[in-house]
Amino acid sequence: MVNFAAIALRFGPALGVLIVGAILIKGLQKVIKKILEKTGVDPMLHKFIINAAKIAGWSVLIVSVLKMIGVDTTSVITVFAACGAAVALALQGCLSNLASGILIMITTPFKKGDYITCAGNAGSVDSINLLHTSIITVDNQHISIPNAVLTGNAITNATKLQTRRVDIRIGIAYESDIELAKKAILDMADKTGSFLEKPAALVNVVEYADSAIILEFRGWCSTSDYWSNYFTMQNGMKAALDAAGIEIPFTQIDIHTK
Repeated sequence: MVNFAAIALRFGPALGVLIVGAILIKGLQKVIKKILEKTGVDPMLHKFIINAAKIAGWSVLIVSVLKMIGVDTTSVITVFAACGAAVALALQGCLSNLASGILIMITTPFKKGDYITCAGNAGSVDSINLLHTSIITVDNQHISIPNAVLTGNAITNATKLQTRRVDIRIGIAYESDIELAKKAILDMADKTGSFLEKPAALVNVVEYADSAIILEFRGWCSTSDYWSNYFTMQNGMKAALDAAGIEIPFTQIDIHTK
């Protein structure tokens, strides 16, 4: 006859541990979720951390329950370890991207909407996933970059800071009045109304080239106004210098004969 008392005595505590453990794991998930929400960690990472804690909790619980009912857990743990090693070896590239994705979400070198340049790719960040980051280029192409590439190379984030400096060079003839040329460029920049007063915009001589004196305009503006100001200056500087009577020379060679 089946000895129900012996069965209950053997499996009862294990069943109790299983039920209590399941409740504790569920409670642990809620606690971790609340902590993550307060830390400001990227929401994409929340689900991964919670699921990782859930898997770890259930693994420990199952091994403990099996041990209570008399199962030799040494072999079970060995099988788990072997399977884990095999999976890790097969997915080492994905794991590298996964670790990089977690690092990006924690350190936040960029966020959705930022314009970044990395490893020859440039565009606005569309999404940040655990394995790759998607960007949209200025000509509306979609590029998926493995996260390991992003963490393994320098990243230029053009929109992370609130202000940027517009730098534009232009050449004037050696016969031109340098101060008049500077004033013409600064007056034009002032008319745009988009450059900051502090630090003030300036124009300096940066090079005495073969056929021209090279002036460089430097003006600070809001990051959102950078490109509009850049192209306004690029398109208008020649007209401003022409109006001031400043010659913009082309490359020329003087030939002297005897």
